[in-house]
Amino acid sequence: MPQQTQQLIGFIHSIESFGTLDGPGLRTVVFFQGCPLHCLFCHNVDCMIQKGANAYLAEDLVTEILKNSSYWEEHGNTCDKVIKGGVTISGGEPMGQPEFLLAVLKKLKERGVHTAVDTSLYTSKQVIDSLLPFVDLWMVSVKHMNDEQHIKLTSVSSLPIQSNIRYLDEQIGERKLKSTIRIRFVVIPGITDEEHHVEELGQFVSEIKHLDKLELLPYGTHGKHKWLENFGVYPLEMIRAATEKDIERVKGVLGRFGFPVLL
Repeated sequence: MPQQTQQLIGFIHSIESFGTLDGPGLRTVVFFQGCPLHCLFCHNVDCMIQKGANAYLAEDLVTEILKNSSYWEEHGNTCDKVIKGGVTISGGEPMGQPEFLLAVLKKLKERGVHTAVDTSLYTSKQVIDSLLPFVDLWMVSVKHMNDEQHIKLTSVSSLPIQSNIRYLDEQIGERKLKSTIRIRFVVIPGITDEEHHVEELGQFVSEIKHLDKLELLPYGTHGKHKWLENFGVYPLEMIRAATEKDIERVKGVLGRFGFPVLL
């Protein structure tokens, strides 16, 4: 007998009730446990390992999430404009638990909740197809456009990720969906900020038809203590944090391509 959707069990690291940096408005952010990537700059490295996860049924997780729903409309103000909030599924990597992710997103959309998924998009096209009707905003992290550098940084190839971004963009158009794609890019001095690499990113992003914006995130060492607690070493010990000047320089290069850039 097929497994019932409500009996799917997922593993959750934590739930943030008042997220302001992971999508529009005030949001509840759910961090899934586990990730197939091993990013050297990960600030949620405790989500990468299975230790400490909380098990939820899909219905129970949605019930917990909806306790925050009254805040999503009331607190997302920018000047006099109200920005509707909602739920962002992050991690770790949500795509690592695709059936549970689908069950949760379906239940949220049944209740009219705005949904965002923060992902590397390192997954199969079949998983993307299953999720497409239930995601309003795809927040896709592009780590590096150069495949060799991407493997060094994350332990996986960038090629399937780039292919999946193009596929996602095509499917949004073909299915006439209202969802959009936000590209997120971490500026790491000396690693991701070389001008020719940033230009390659700009060209790639400029071809995305359903782009929301590109979001620049400054590399920082605020996740260092998690690496030391879990592994005893921090792999980017010699890399300095990105400065405002670093971000503005990268923004200047991307500005040549004409799409919106969020700092």
